[in-house]
Amino acid sequence: MHDDDRALRDQLRAADPARALLPASPTWLDHRMEQIMTNQSSTTTTVTPEAPRGTFRRWMPMVGVAAGIAIAAAIVAPLVLRGPEPTVEALQPPMGEGLASGSCLALVPATVAAQEQAFAATVLPTQGDTVMLEVTERFAGDVADRVEVAQGDAMTADSSGVPFEVGQSYLVGAVAGTITGCGVTGADSAELRAVYDAAFPG
Repeated sequence: MHDDDRALRDQLRAADPARALLPASPTWLDHRMEQIMTNQSSTTTTVTPEAPRGTFRRWMPMVGVAAGIAIAAAIVAPLVLRGPEPTVEALQPPMGEGLASGSCLALVPATVAAQEQAFAATVLPTQGDTVMLEVTERFAGDVADRVEVAQGDAMTADSSGVPFEVGQSYLVGAVAGTITGCGVTGADSAELRAVYDAAFPG
């Protein structure tokens, strides 16, 4: 060992305050360690985490509100999507207003323009002798969303009858709650549409 190292060790021994004490006996050391371990065991407590009851209780009202909203939506949504019920009015079929000779006057725009009600409609599927017309366009007068009319007979003496076929579109004129025949009401053809356009320009 180097002389400097030996001198340093001697200085450290001289500075040690416990150099004059006798070494502790093994029995005392064991007893002291047992006391230390016992004290640590008695002061250590087990902490059990508490369940977050408040969170569960806060969620319960929210779940109830969400369920109520879902039920209300299930009831209201079909009503909103379906929209309001369509209005319906009834018109009488043509009454054979042709000439006594069994013919009708030539159709001119003025005759169509004189109609109190004029509209375009499509025939809906129906049963029986009553026809339901779905109004698609209005030219004159107040016309409901749908119009009921008894099925007409094309085999009239003056050809005033109008047989309505399901799925077909028609141009319809009416006066005093009665559908006008003699060509005023008929299938929505290019010829009849031209007369209606001339009768109701713009």
